[in-house]
Amino acid sequence: MRLSDLQIPRKWQTAYRSYQERTERIFAFYAAWLMLATILAYLFSRELRDAPSPEFWSIASLVRAPVYFSVIITLLAHYTGVPNWRPKVFLRMMSLSLMFSILSLFLIYARHWPEALSQVSEGLMISFFGVTLLATRGLRDWVIQFLTPLIIFGFVALLVEVPLTRLTPFLFGPSVMLIIGLVVSEIMRRLGKHQFLSEQEMKELATTDQLTGLLNRHAFLPMVSHAISRARREERERFCLIIGDLDHFKTVNDTHGHDVGDLVLRETAVRLGASLRQQDAVCRWGGEEFLILLPATSYDGAMEVARRILAAMSDTPVRCDDVSVQQTISLGLACFSEEDSPESLIARADLGLYEAKAAGRNRIGLVPAEEAVQAGSSLG
Repeated sequence: MRLSDLQIPRKWQTAYRSYQERTERIFAFYAAWLMLATILAYLFSRELRDAPSPEFWSIASLVRAPVYFSVIITLLAHYTGVPNWRPKVFLRMMSLSLMFSILSLFLIYARHWPEALSQVSEGLMISFFGVTLLATRGLRDWVIQFLTPLIIFGFVALLVEVPLTRLTPFLFGPSVMLIIGLVVSEIMRRLGKHQFLSEQEMKELATTDQLTGLLNRHAFLPMVSHAISRARREERERFCLIIGDLDHFKTVNDTHGHDVGDLVLRETAVRLGASLRQQDAVCRWGGEEFLILLPATSYDGAMEVARRILAAMSDTPVRCDDVSVQQTISLGLACFSEEDSPESLIARADLGLYEAKAAGRNRIGLVPAEEAVQAGSSLG
């Protein structure tokens, strides 16, 4: 697998940010429990490790306090939702508190218990590796999580008169671990991006019509159901559907061949998209049929969209090499009413399409909800 740093397409950037937040939220939760378990293990193994005397113990507890606080806040937020911060905030808070704690202990040991510096160096290696995995994703994070704390550490070491030359031998191992951690962190970041892109491509294949690039029926129906639920929940939220069918499309295939027919379908998708707003959705409903969802749209607004679509299709022929196809479309329009289900709303738009075809094609057909009920009864 190549681990080149792929760019996220603009259409997936919002989804990628959500993916990152979900991943960071899970990572923060497990990291908090792991940090808590590690701290408690060090705490209760003090005698086994020949840790400092009880007088020194209170100072160590003080510098560990930010770590306890950040871990508790992270777990509290996970289980209660308070505070409602972004997951990245908790990861940075835990990693910075860990850096503060271990670097402070390193200076304290250097002044008061230099013979135990190797023990703190081991903890420093673990901490550096943990911080890189916790919250380091790129140069900006590296500056926040490492460079800034290390500059402060060097400045404080000079203030308390701890020679850096005394600390250098004990910083070699942690520095190597820092480099390893940064490499592992970058690999994890790129693997996550590759995984996200693979998942999005698979979703797109499952929800997209491969010829036109539009949504397919499987992806579109849940959007209609959601629009109905929202309209019932918010009384002022109304929407409309438009179903379109290319006029005499079979003749295009029979006369010019399926390659030209495919081009007409793709060009239709482009012209439909150009006639709609960003919040509208269009799918290839099947064959030469297209279904359009117009959220927050009144009857008048839907009629205006339908007229734009008719003009977009009929005004300019579709050209393929030396072939020119004057392609038109017939439309059926239905606006949501309280009694509608997805099936009844689409069926009403389809009745409108039938009316448009019967009236001569290249026009808009509309069947109100009341007439659709009567038509259904008569057909039954």
